[in-house]
Amino acid sequence: MPTHVFDFHPHTAAILSSPSKIREMEPLVAQMMPERDITLEPRFFLASVSSAWTPRAVVVRRDGHVAGIVYAKERRWAGMPTGLVCLDGRLGNMVVADPADVEDVLRVAIQALFARRRVVELRLLIPPSGLEERAVEKTRASMNLDFGCSVPDPHTRLSLPADYEQFLEILGYKTRRNFRYYRRKFEEGGHTYLADVSAPDMQRAVAALRSKCRIPSRRSEIRRALNVVAAVDRPWAVGLKHGNGEWLSVAAGWYSGDRATMFFQLNNDREHAEASLSVVLRARLIETLIGRGVRELVFWSGSAPPLSRYATEIPAVALHLDSRTPAWRLARFAIRIAGRHFSNWMDTDLRDAGSPAIANPRGHAV
Repeated sequence: MPTHVFDFHPHTAAILSSPSKIREMEPLVAQMMPERDITLEPRFFLASVSSAWTPRAVVVRRDGHVAGIVYAKERRWAGMPTGLVCLDGRLGNMVVADPADVEDVLRVAIQALFARRRVVELRLLIPPSGLEERAVEKTRASMNLDFGCSVPDPHTRLSLPADYEQFLEILGYKTRRNFRYYRRKFEEGGHTYLADVSAPDMQRAVAALRSKCRIPSRRSEIRRALNVVAAVDRPWAVGLKHGNGEWLSVAAGWYSGDRATMFFQLNNDREHAEASLSVVLRARLIETLIGRGVRELVFWSGSAPPLSRYATEIPAVALHLDSRTPAWRLARFAIRIAGRHFSNWMDTDLRDAGSPAIANPRGHAV
């Protein structure tokens, strides 16, 4: 894949699409971010890009020196680029740069992505009212782009005390009773909780459980989840096994300092709906994490009830920047109309591309 270079004096921007070229930036990222955050490393970025997308890493230089790197991905359709580009920085993992350079780096990256042939929309998932938002405002004003705003699926965080019984006291009466009841029922049934599942066993558990979950997962989603966990330095995986040795549930993620992130969980809730496997696993996981000194559990893309009632959303907003060409405006209108009638089968990313030019669900002003 060719590298595209654009000149925005005194900056230049090179867009890398080759995974091998992006991996070569590992030493540079380590040099720029001495306090390592795995979600900012090229290998994590590449692992998080599913097969439906093409990675785009924008390397911004100022006077010949690298000022920063911006991670993006472009949606593919039938193997072809669509011009729909997403930048996901909900956890501050979109821009590798000194804080003093973030605005300039992101502004130049946005200009470079729009300068690329056929790019018509950028969707940025970012924290509200931060450096990234200011960069978007400056770029939108200078480039005369259409603007939209929507609410993305939020990551959530759950604070953990120093003692598991203390955690149970934080819960409401019904949730606390269910945590105790279903855990006791699980153990009385002769089933087993595994606090340390190896990578090979995790893969076997995922293969066994994929078709047994009520919430379906495509093979590409499973492959992405396994790739992400394999890319981190400090992964964790826990699971539940039936007394007969069959897998009942598995969850995995990674540690970062005193924080743990849960990236995915699969349960055999088609055959064991009455066992509340998700509750059992999360109860045992939280007890394990507290025992290991973890003080915060982050749920990637949020948590389902009952823990969602006790977790706090990590604030985020989705900003849409769109080309004002007549052809793309007409296409967005057609997508919006089609989405009203065929939303069940329409691709989520395609449907999001039809967002109104001015959408302001939170009274958000950019």
